[in-house]
Amino acid sequence: MAVNPHNKITTSRLLTLIRGASSFREAVAYHEASPDPHFHEAVYELMSRKGLQAQDMIRKTGIERSYFYHILNGTKRPGRNMVLRIGFCLRVSLTEMNRLLRLAGLSELYARRRWDAAMIYALTHQYTMEEANNLLAEAGEEPLYTEGKP
Repeated sequence: MAVNPHNKITTSRLLTLIRGASSFREAVAYHEASPDPHFHEAVYELMSRKGLQAQDMIRKTGIERSYFYHILNGTKRPGRNMVLRIGFCLRVSLTEMNRLLRLAGLSELYARRRWDAAMIYALTHQYTMEEANNLLAEAGEEPLYTEGKP
């Protein structure tokens, strides 16, 4: 159950309010009161839940320090591989990873793409970022990151 950082209304509560609305106008009013979160807000929420600081994420993801802080303050929009690296380091589920990808304005993992299938397998089996990268190499696919620079 996601919590909106702006007004603390849970997603399930918002859904209940929309379902119980007597008109679409009323339903839209609830929705407008609860704007979609941004990628960086979702990352902050996950980091907080997992007890991780920005320094931990920078070390684990290998993302350059200033670029990571730009992502966290919302001034930079990460690419798909960066979102995946962040998600793997946050140890998210497949559902959470696809949510992060959507919030970043990117396509979700798609089972019919071989590369994406490897990522889906890795997430489902709780692989680390390094294990997922090794799986891609074994499958003859492009890596999530290159060796020496995660």
